[in-house]
Amino acid sequence: MALLQAIAQTIQDIAPPGGQPGGPGGPGGPPPGFSPTKAFFELLQFAGYFLAIGAIGFRFGIVRQIRGMSDEAKAILRTDSAALLGILGIVLLGLSYLGGPYVESIANHRTFAAALPKNAAQFEFRMAMLALAFVGFLLIRASSSVGWAVAAIGILAAVLQPVYTGRLPNEVNAVHISAASTWLGTLLVLTLIGIRGVMRSATAGVQRAELVGDLVNSFSPLALVAASIVAITGVTTAWLHLKRISAIWTTSYGIALVIKLVLVLIVALLGAWNWRRVRPSLGGEGSEEVIRRSATMELTFGALVLIATSVLVSLPSPR
Repeated sequence: MALLQAIAQTIQDIAPPGGQPGGPGGPGGPPPGFSPTKAFFELLQFAGYFLAIGAIGFRFGIVRQIRGMSDEAKAILRTDSAALLGILGIVLLGLSYLGGPYVESIANHRTFAAALPKNAAQFEFRMAMLALAFVGFLLIRASSSVGWAVAAIGILAAVLQPVYTGRLPNEVNAVHISAASTWLGTLLVLTLIGIRGVMRSATAGVQRAELVGDLVNSFSPLALVAASIVAITGVTTAWLHLKRISAIWTTSYGIALVIKLVLVLIVALLGAWNWRRVRPSLGGEGSEEVIRRSATMELTFGALVLIATSVLVSLPSPR
């Protein structure tokens, strides 16, 4: 929460002045319309989607793509651990969707039911799909194929719901979140479960490096496609919300967008470095440590992108 407020204050410091001292938009106050509480729950939501969709991406986009995997490799890459991250993601999503209305109900002395979104049917559908995904992740230990299929259906139906029920900005944003979660969320699960699991195994060094190379090579096509969709939908979303070019430097929303874009550019450059320079060297002994460090750096800036995005979506769009 403190980091969200710090970013908001940075935006306020470089945005055009306005408002009353100490109040919204004034010196020492947050940008107009910004709520740290809303930004916090937005951050929980993004983190939840990254973990849940990342677990799905790891299962179907990486592990399932590796051909001729040995029994030892299968034991190292057991997807039960990825399912646990998926469960954590669903819990964070539940907290984000229910926590916001709960805090609002307390702050405004309203009932919890009155603070829930006005479109009850869409809200109930999304919560039902999250519950379905939660059940799917729980089923994985008993029946892996069924559990992963149910979890994938539930989480994708939840995140893509605006595509078939919302307006154009919400539709584009849903695809943007899905693609970003597929890219960086899968990289997160790959790093925590795949690369870390291989490096902690008792397998010989060269065999570890080869297995890490297989994982990264399986992830690369998925990452390229997802990152391309992120770029296209990101530009589209920015244009739909900004409405005019001057809003980039005359509004808090525009300043926040610039900060996010700079961080996204750094993540993209790190990803390109990993793809062009680090990935070709994989397979040699010790190369798994190099990719682990570079992936960790990419994820660090990815986390900053999440924080910046949570601030951005909590600001009112320019008029």
